[in-house]
Amino acid sequence: MFFVEAGYHRNPGRVAGQVHYISHREEGLADGRRRELYGIGERYRALRGDEPAIRKAFREDGRGLRNPVYFRFILTVDNPTAKCFQRLDGHLSERVLRDAVERTFRGAARGAQGVFAVHQHGGHDRPAHPHVHALLSPRFENRMAVHLSPVRIQRVKERWEREVLAGLQRQEPRLDRARDALTHTLAQRPRAMGERQPGQLLPLRAAARRDGPLELLATARKSVRLVRSSGQARRWLVFGRRRSRWQDDPERAVRRAVFRLATRIMPTPIREALWRLRGLRGIGLQQR
Repeated sequence: MFFVEAGYHRNPGRVAGQVHYISHREEGLADGRRRELYGIGERYRALRGDEPAIRKAFREDGRGLRNPVYFRFILTVDNPTAKCFQRLDGHLSERVLRDAVERTFRGAARGAQGVFAVHQHGGHDRPAHPHVHALLSPRFENRMAVHLSPVRIQRVKERWEREVLAGLQRQEPRLDRARDALTHTLAQRPRAMGERQPGQLLPLRAAARRDGPLELLATARKSVRLVRSSGQARRWLVFGRRRSRWQDDPERAVRRAVFRLATRIMPTPIREALWRLRGLRGIGLQQR
C-alpha cells in the first residue's frame, strides 16, 4: 500500500524554510546543488523553478488571509513499486513521478497550486525509494482560500497510487521494446573481419595472394636484375634518344620503343622496308 502523509500549518514564516528544504536537503546535497522545483498550476509552472520567486509567490498568496493554510504532502510508493522504479534511469523515473503528481492534483484537488520536488534516495533497507515532497499555496488558482477536507485528501491518496501504477505500465512496454530492439540490433550486427564467435576455432591462415603487393615487389626485383644483366635489353628499353622525349610525350616514347623492339626480331628485308615506309610522309601516312 502506498503511503501519503498530509499536514498543514498556518505560519507564513515557515514557508521559505520548507521550500529550501524540499529543494536542497533531506539526504544533503553537496556543492550547492539542489533539486528541480516543479510547479503545480499555471502560475507556479511559469516560475520555472526560480526559488526566490517561488518564496515571493507564497508570501503574496498568504496576504489578505486571516488564517492562511499551507498544505504539505509527502507522496511515497510501496516496496514492490520501488523495485519497478529501479528498472528506470533517474531521468525517466523522475518523469513518471512528475506526471503522476500533476495528474493527481488535477484530478483530486482541482485548482490547487504550489511546488514539488522529486527525491530518489532511500533509507534503511531502501537503497532507492522515490518519493515526492509537495507544498501547496494557501490560495486556489481562482484566488479563493484553500480548504482540503479529509475526503478530498483521501482522494489524493487514492489517485496518487493509481497514477503512479499507470505511469509505470506505460513505461514498461517501452522498456521491453527498447530491450528487444537492442537485442535484435546486436544479433544482426555484421561482425568485423577477424572477429570470432564465442567458442569458434581460429581460421586457417589464408594462402598468400599471387597478385598482391609482395608478389609485385618480387617480380619487379627480378625484372630489374634481368635488365641490369643484359646490355641489349637495357639499350632497347631506353624510350628515346633524347632524355626530354619521355618527359614531353610519354605515350609517343612508348610507341617508339615498342616499334623498335618489334622490328628488331623481324627479318632484315622486312625491317628495312618498314623503316623506309615509316619515313614516307607524302603518301598519306602519318609518322608515329
